[in-house]
Amino acid sequence: MPDRKIIFSLAGPAVLQTVVRSLFVIVDAFWVGKTGSLPLAALTSAAFLVWGFLALGEKIAVGTNSLVSQATGAGNRELAARISAYNIVNTLLFTVLLSLVLIPTLPLLYMFMNISGEQEFLCNRYLVTLLAGFPCITLLSTAAAVFRGYGDTKTPFLLFLMGVTLNFFLAPLFIFGYSVIPSMGISGAALSTLTAFLSAFLLGLFILRRRGLIDRIFNYRFDAGIIKETLRIGLPIALNGVGFSLIYVFVSRFVIDYGPDAIAALGIGHRSESLAYQITVGFSLASTVLVGQNIGAGNPRRAEILAWKILGYAGVIMLVYGGLMFFFSEEFARFFISDAKVISIASLYNKIAASVLVFSAAEVILSGAFSGAGDSLPPAVIGLPVNFLRIPLAALFSSLWGLTGIWIAICSTVVVKGIIMSVWFREGRWKKRKFSLK
Repeated sequence: MPDRKIIFSLAGPAVLQTVVRSLFVIVDAFWVGKTGSLPLAALTSAAFLVWGFLALGEKIAVGTNSLVSQATGAGNRELAARISAYNIVNTLLFTVLLSLVLIPTLPLLYMFMNISGEQEFLCNRYLVTLLAGFPCITLLSTAAAVFRGYGDTKTPFLLFLMGVTLNFFLAPLFIFGYSVIPSMGISGAALSTLTAFLSAFLLGLFILRRRGLIDRIFNYRFDAGIIKETLRIGLPIALNGVGFSLIYVFVSRFVIDYGPDAIAALGIGHRSESLAYQITVGFSLASTVLVGQNIGAGNPRRAEILAWKILGYAGVIMLVYGGLMFFFSEEFARFFISDAKVISIASLYNKIAASVLVFSAAEVILSGAFSGAGDSLPPAVIGLPVNFLRIPLAALFSSLWGLTGIWIAICSTVVVKGIIMSVWFREGRWKKRKFSLK
């Protein structure tokens, strides 16, 4: 099969999966936005923390994707099935512990973000509900990683499609209430998301067992080798994600100084570019699978060729999307809210963000390639310090150009990360990695 067909047969469903997954956030923002700018601002602030929580909670899924891909490429289906089953159980155990640790730390995080009053109350209602059912989200992520590791990106897409469809109908019911269902406001948005994720996971688990892609869950035992390799791959990516989230906690303090309209606009800006980001994540997932399988099969040269081709295809798509986002920046913002002031602020963010989407694609897709090769350290080494630069740059540029300066600080670091990631990947040390599990 030609490389283009191989790439798009995997990337197409993977892109649809990540786009559909992003709709969970968009659906919540759409309905919560109907209740006012303050709840939407609270949801936006909560989203910064959720990014970090997900990065920690999904580190097992990241490692699972790479290990199952490499085991499949090596022709060891028995090992792939064992990794899959064990890491689903490991995900449940780890996420329960993680939630118990995170919930008591929320007040401290609110203090760092300079959130108080009604906004803190609303943010807390959303996050406590979400963390109470956090395994519902991470379990589906790991199940989806298992499917992708075997080269199946269609089933995860269908599972997330089922989940987001369910969420679309449940969110307004839980937020506004209907008949015997009480109005739960912003916490209803979290509850509807958890219900949808759990339903999709249970169906995914049934399909995995039906196809014989995982061992029996009840045969689980502690396997130090699988845990070690999973964490070796997943932990650097997780730390990078946590760092990204925490840095946004500090950056958001500068944004909050400009009022709730500014923080709401930042959230709308992120959601406007989220479709582009999710498209690149979909191509990144394809990159992880193809690089992982070729590394497992002992063909690193082909892995490298496929990674660059994936980036090339995604780059063209980003140029098109970026043009639309730039020239129709107000229309993108108006989809989420009708407040003229918020739309004006978000429109400027959209124009700046649209200009750097190609560099964002390079960072995300090559990060997936590194992960597939089992060498996930470079994305963390690049991402953590460059993302940290957003804090002093936001302070400096804000004093020079106001809120626009903060938007420039955020987007300029995207350019730096994309360039460095490309140079590091081309250097090629990741090709020396060997699949170690048996």
